[in-house]
Amino acid sequence: MRVALLGAGIIGRVVARDLAFWDRPDEVVVGDLDGGRAAAVAGEHGFEPAVVDVRDPASLDAYLRGADVVVNSAQYEVNLPVMEGALRAGAHYVDLGGLFHTTRKQLLLDEQFRSAGLTAVLGLGSCPGIANVHAGDLGERLDRVRSVIIYNGATTDPADTLKWPYSIWTIFDEITLPPMVFREGEFMEVEPLSEEELFPFREPIGYQKAHLSLHSEVATIPLSLAHKGIEACEFKIHFFGFSEGALRKLQFLASLGLADTRPRTVGGVEGVVPRRLLVDLLEELKPEPPRHVGFKDIATVAEGERDGRPVRLRLDTTAWPSEKLGAAGGTIVVGCPPAIVARWLAEGRIEGAGVKPPEACVPPQPFYEELARRGITTSLTEEYVLAG
Repeated sequence: MRVALLGAGIIGRVVARDLAFWDRPDEVVVGDLDGGRAAAVAGEHGFEPAVVDVRDPASLDAYLRGADVVVNSAQYEVNLPVMEGALRAGAHYVDLGGLFHTTRKQLLLDEQFRSAGLTAVLGLGSCPGIANVHAGDLGERLDRVRSVIIYNGATTDPADTLKWPYSIWTIFDEITLPPMVFREGEFMEVEPLSEEELFPFREPIGYQKAHLSLHSEVATIPLSLAHKGIEACEFKIHFFGFSEGALRKLQFLASLGLADTRPRTVGGVEGVVPRRLLVDLLEELKPEPPRHVGFKDIATVAEGERDGRPVRLRLDTTAWPSEKLGAAGGTIVVGCPPAIVARWLAEGRIEGAGVKPPEACVPPQPFYEELARRGITTSLTEEYVLAG
């Protein structure tokens, strides 16, 4: 089994550690545009490093040659060219999500993957990923599904640290782009960071605010559960893993236009991309690591009917920091799932060719059991009205 791991950043490091510590594949090649970063992650485990530029098909093809499966942990903007590279290489594919709109474009490659006898699993981190598997599981437990709402929460640093838990570029997209929701059977846009509510996450997070965000779960779950009559689906997150104070600082910078990706002329200098400048400045600040317990809770709530009566089901997947993986709970629940399913793809344990969301192809119980091997716990809560 040869696994091509693309991306050696925050999440790629954890994917590599998972591949090294559990059911180690025969070969793993870690690719990144930054050769030093690829070498550092690969060298930690005796994997093969590679410099790869996904914008150059020749570079991508050389990197993917001989791969059985591609784990794409790079920026979601490159998902389509990497998928096309996987097709050329005859490799299965898994990524971390496409922030709704890219995911919808990726689904259009279904027939090509079917014809090639290959499988692509879209959005298999935590959210999207674990939450999608939750949704598929909950759908099977109900005769009719009215709604699926996903809540993503974590303990945060009370000192308002600006250290980002995953790609800061993606976080700025989530801050500025309108979320998509599915309501009354229709997809619609709403305001960024809107519709805050208090949600009871598992302790030690507790009751915390959660707001809407653009996410890939909403792109596929309404399609996958259409046969169950689903009418509503949305995704809410607790400030992207920041404290509220830190998130408000980033939101203010974005409101000034500093998260804009359109080139500007600044002081007579053409081609300045405000977000590029802002991200570079934030990286130069070298924020201190967050000082908190690093606990994560992914809660998926489905309401519907079973045996003719209303029922509310809730699945929670929770994680504390992992000493073995050297990461907080919020990071391991993103990095471990694609490593698990990459092995399954290479071994032929994911049935059916084509482009699939996790809720349509990942078997829930074996998946939960693999997460449990890594210290990640999943629990189910059922609520009924007994009288009234």
